[in-house]
Amino acid sequence: MSKKLPVRTLSELTLAELAGTIVGSIGTMVQTSLAFGIPPDYTLLMVEINSYMDNMGATSNIYEDLLRVILCSDSLDASMRFCCLQMLLNEGVQCLVTDIFPLAYYERILQVIAAQGRGLRQLNMKGVWVKEECMCFMFEIVKRLPHLTRLTIPHIANDNLLKHIADYSRCMRQLDISGETDITEIGIEYLCYGECRNHLTVVDIGSLGEENICHTDVALLLQNLPNLATLKSYSFVGRSLQYIVEKKDANFKCRLVYVHDMETDAATLDAIVRTCPRLEDIYLDSPEAGILEKLSSVKLRRLKLYKFSAYELLGLAEHNGKSLYHLTVIKGYGPLEIDRLVRSCPNLIDLDFYMMDSLTFAGDSSFTNLQGLEILSSPIQKPSLRRFICHTTTLRRLAVDAVTFSDEDISSMVIEHDFYQLEDVWFTSAPYLSIASVEILMDRCPELQSVGQLSGWALTPDDVTLLRGILKSCNSSLVLSPASIFP
Repeated sequence: MSKKLPVRTLSELTLAELAGTIVGSIGTMVQTSLAFGIPPDYTLLMVEINSYMDNMGATSNIYEDLLRVILCSDSLDASMRFCCLQMLLNEGVQCLVTDIFPLAYYERILQVIAAQGRGLRQLNMKGVWVKEECMCFMFEIVKRLPHLTRLTIPHIANDNLLKHIADYSRCMRQLDISGETDITEIGIEYLCYGECRNHLTVVDIGSLGEENICHTDVALLLQNLPNLATLKSYSFVGRSLQYIVEKKDANFKCRLVYVHDMETDAATLDAIVRTCPRLEDIYLDSPEAGILEKLSSVKLRRLKLYKFSAYELLGLAEHNGKSLYHLTVIKGYGPLEIDRLVRSCPNLIDLDFYMMDSLTFAGDSSFTNLQGLEILSSPIQKPSLRRFICHTTTLRRLAVDAVTFSDEDISSMVIEHDFYQLEDVWFTSAPYLSIASVEILMDRCPELQSVGQLSGWALTPDDVTLLRGILKSCNSSLVLSPASIFP
């Protein structure tokens, strides 16, 4: 039987109770004020709650956890969440995620962070899209938060903001300025010669698949940030490296461990291999035919390919597959023999197939450490799929979009083979699987945590009601997806 629901820890219960008390106090005060026709006095309440917290010996971690729980709550109104931000943010808080707020709150949120967040080390403002009229407050935040090591501000950066980061953020290590922004070469140069240039290891810049930041500007970052390890979203890193080698420094070397490049040709891949001796992770989108072999000497841990030759992948795997732990392949042309991957990449932990032409498996052995397997929009015959799954009993996560397994198939698979580590099973379309398959999975897979997508299985509303009743009576932690299957 799958695992029981874990008992909530004392710290979780206490945090939830304290957060509920604070939110309840604010709500009660607001209702009382409205009943008497007077505006709510948030200031007095904030003083009283903070005094209570101080008297009870609340640590900075407690304030931080309360903010995390309250700000990410979907059930709380924005005014309530903002009031809690005002009340709980202090110099002891080191990590803050604002989450999503309406536009009307942006200016006030920025003012609160600038005034009360001096101790912050990590600030994530992904839910607050600062406009030009509020940018002056963003400048103040950067000035007043000297200890920031990680700043996440997608879609809002401009040259002036980068200048402030360069001038005041001496400890910055990870900077997310991705998305559609107004960054030009001027802003890039500010970063290149700023206070944090020797500390930055991660710069998330640009938008996936779009060269909204010129590759020559990104080349400046690569040349002037000596410890840069990844550019994350930027999709033309190879082009930037090639520009450096051909136009600036033929002997250039960098510390990149991850590279994403689109429409890579032979010269570009040569530049990547030549300039990135620490490369471990690469994503090539639509590489030129016949060039994957140039990666043969690179000890990759992760490889992601889109629009490529399956034959080339197998050739590459024979040279450096033993170092691979994660492989994701999308829209590969030609048949792919999984048996050959098993022999070449014995240490794979995660394997994802998307939109492949065809997959086959006829071997007697499989990956000994594989934990995650996804096969989506990739034709594979039922005998091959069954054989592959049965020989891969180390799986924790299994997702296949369409299967023709019957209840008898599932029963024999899990009875004859021990899937003792399997946690998640996801078959989007399984028209021949009934409640019997769910029950046998529950019985034979002790670590099972979720089963889906049951709306594509042969289950009736009564079946689902019965399963939920069984799970509830057994206090099982198993989740049936989706939560609401039938009207």
